[in-house]
Amino acid sequence: MDIRVLKEEDDYLVISKPEGVCVHDGVDNYQYTIVNWLKETHTEIQKYKWQSKIRPGIVHRLDKDTSGVLLLAKNPKALEFLQAQFKNREVEKHYLALVCGKPPAQKGRIDALIRRDPKDRERQKVEFVDFGLDEEKRKQSATEYEVKEMYKFKSEMLSLVDVKLLTGRKHQIRVHMKYEGCPVIGDTKYFNKASKRISKNLGLHRQFLHAINLKFKDLQGNQVEINDELPDDLEKILKQVKS
Repeated sequence: MDIRVLKEEDDYLVISKPEGVCVHDGVDNYQYTIVNWLKETHTEIQKYKWQSKIRPGIVHRLDKDTSGVLLLAKNPKALEFLQAQFKNREVEKHYLALVCGKPPAQKGRIDALIRRDPKDRERQKVEFVDFGLDEEKRKQSATEYEVKEMYKFKSEMLSLVDVKLLTGRKHQIRVHMKYEGCPVIGDTKYFNKASKRISKNLGLHRQFLHAINLKFKDLQGNQVEINDELPDDLEKILKQVKS
């Protein structure tokens, strides 16, 4: 598996997760995962007693077909320390997304409640109406975005967007951009007719979504910032839409 280590210290490491790889085992997933890779390359982590047997060292997650910066802990103390930053929203996370159409503003913010789609348990949906559901089912979510570039591809407008996650809900960016009327290109779960057509024309079979930047504090209190360049498959797509 082609996994690049972007930074490694005694307590943690940061990798560039490739697309098509799950972070850990889950329902209906028995393929090779980031956890498998971590156990093989850092055998010392197996001597610790982790709170979760299927997620040792996993600080946060990226969707299977989302690539980019992923932070991993090398011991339980580091895991607890780093996860607390995510829980307290002290970590800054940026993604680069190519979306269909033009967002309503150059810089914008989306605040919405997200819940599991009752018609499809594998999907999430934005919901503003209170149907009496408890907070376990309806979770507040917030995303900021900035349009970096715009392209015209086969008479369709596309926008390259820097997305900052303020909360970390399942499929949050993909759900929010679809709600804005600008679904992520290549997304086979949250799409419209235009994005599906463009994705097919581009030959893109995974969402154009890449975690490009992560800022957090290490166990010594130092600010750490990690950047990750776009992978080859997404760079190829950008060249197509620019031509």
